[in-house]
Amino acid sequence: MRVRTKAIGLSIGLITAAVPTYVLAKSFAMDLESSPPTFALAGRPVGGPTPAPAAPAHLTSSRIAAAGAGALVIDQDSGALIQTDANGKNIGTLAIGRDAGLLSYDAAAGRAYVADRRGDKIHVVAVGAKLELAATWKTPAEPYAVALTPDRKTLLVATIADRSLVAFDTATGKERWRASLGREPRGLAISPDGTRALVSYLSTGTVDQIDLLEAHRAEHLALSVGPAQPRRRGRAAGSSEAFARASFAVTFLGANQAVVPFQRETPVQETGGNENVGSYGGGFDAPINHQLAFVGFGKSATRQTTAQISQHQPRALAWDGKTDTLWVAGMGTDTVLQLRNASQATINEGANVSVAPADKRCGPDGLAVASNGDLLVWCAFTRSVARVSPPSPKAVAKITHGASLIASSWSPKQHEGMVLFHASDASISQRGALACASCHPDNRADGLSWRIDKHELQTPVIAGRMVGTHPFKWDGGDKDLKASLAGTIKRLGGTRVNANQNDALVAYIEALPSVRTPTRDVATVARGKQLFDGEAGCRTCHDGNAYTDQERHKLTGTLAESDTPSLLGLAASAPYFHDGSAATLEALLRDRGAVHGMTDTAKLTDKQVADLVAFLETL
Repeated sequence: MRVRTKAIGLSIGLITAAVPTYVLAKSFAMDLESSPPTFALAGRPVGGPTPAPAAPAHLTSSRIAAAGAGALVIDQDSGALIQTDANGKNIGTLAIGRDAGLLSYDAAAGRAYVADRRGDKIHVVAVGAKLELAATWKTPAEPYAVALTPDRKTLLVATIADRSLVAFDTATGKERWRASLGREPRGLAISPDGTRALVSYLSTGTVDQIDLLEAHRAEHLALSVGPAQPRRRGRAAGSSEAFARASFAVTFLGANQAVVPFQRETPVQETGGNENVGSYGGGFDAPINHQLAFVGFGKSATRQTTAQISQHQPRALAWDGKTDTLWVAGMGTDTVLQLRNASQATINEGANVSVAPADKRCGPDGLAVASNGDLLVWCAFTRSVARVSPPSPKAVAKITHGASLIASSWSPKQHEGMVLFHASDASISQRGALACASCHPDNRADGLSWRIDKHELQTPVIAGRMVGTHPFKWDGGDKDLKASLAGTIKRLGGTRVNANQNDALVAYIEALPSVRTPTRDVATVARGKQLFDGEAGCRTCHDGNAYTDQERHKLTGTLAESDTPSLLGLAASAPYFHDGSAATLEALLRDRGAVHGMTDTAKLTDKQVADLVAFLETL
């Protein structure tokens, strides 16, 4: 009798898929008696006794750059490159491509380098009285972050799907060299002395240091997650492993220090035997808080210290070297944090500024410092620029909001869902401690398995795999996405999401584009497809456009029944199985996970496994 194939990859369910729906009546109950600190440094500062010399902004990848009296912005929503005047008014627009990546702006030459994420190109744009396309360079799959070297002769490009760092000659557009990167690169910065680059990631817990002078190899530096928040009400602290995730940005503070924002996630919380069954993590404290890692590069060793901040989903940084001021943007809280003496041992907290308009959310996703010291904030939700005049000892920060610069590419309902997806407020979770985007950064996954109802269940990728893949949750207990979202928000302790808002979330999630696939050898993929359809037997359950039979099956493991997951975007969804017990696709095919009974893969040769992996990564 033929064994039915089953569950390669992961199931679909927002904020880490949950098990049987009968337990959803118990809400997410966290101990949040006090607000998180605005800035709490854990350990000694890594900075020196004097401020670091100022450095040009083009060393750091960003969504906004100061340009003349105004700004230059690459809008991810519409895919437009927009030039503004000092009042935030649109004075020039150039189409780049929807879901665009980041930019680097050479102010001296009046040239912007912009990543076309879907088109696999870098657009070189002349910035003057109008925006004009000067050149287009082909890149590996899915370019996202870009940064110029100090001499502006080399552009570094970090690509997501092909996991590469590519150096281009800015005079000719020719590739000089490339280096391999880890999974899900996002932030990119170059040191002011041009000796190293740093790349931050969504799901590796590391920042990579790349030597720019000789070997161009990446050295992996683990981000310190720092100490946990103290337990309250007399509960004994247990041993809970924390992970660094969702790092969208990095910047240097001088040549020998850098700062990396990230989320500190504790997916399995030990609480002395008392499990909060109705929560994410199984504990009583917020399982995610927000951190800054300060990394110092000495002659003999790398030093690191962390700080906890109140900026939810810290997505962007800007350093004003003239005043040694660091700004950090929190997309979920609509706030920016000011840190004074940022590169020095005397670093201290400045202002904590709300940048949201009175009746809307901002969604700060980019920061830049204007020539007069003002902070320029890109509001992704309103597609507008806010200008913050820094506070002085005698005055508070002054904020002015520009008009919306361009229409959204989302429908009104989808746009409402996009804002809700990133919301850090009580409508989504108890006291706004979590958002959908907390565990699904960039609509993907944090790569962790969470303690949920006495099971450890993996966070699924949601982009491009929500239509025609119901039922949802790892056990298939939710008949459709609407029911799955309602159950998830209830578990989070959300209180005010009505039916219309739930519909908006559904509209946004179902419209998300598919994950880009890496470049693989055509012949190898073809052989892998033959195995998938034939000898390996995968097509039995993973069939159709979404590669799922939408059924539940009994397999060995912790769940009584498992939903057949879609295999779309599989290359971006490691680890695998409902519990994340297979770290790689090869481990899954070699039956080295905790789930067994899909099919007999022992007969596959090493070459066949490699072929099958290559095919699966292209789905």
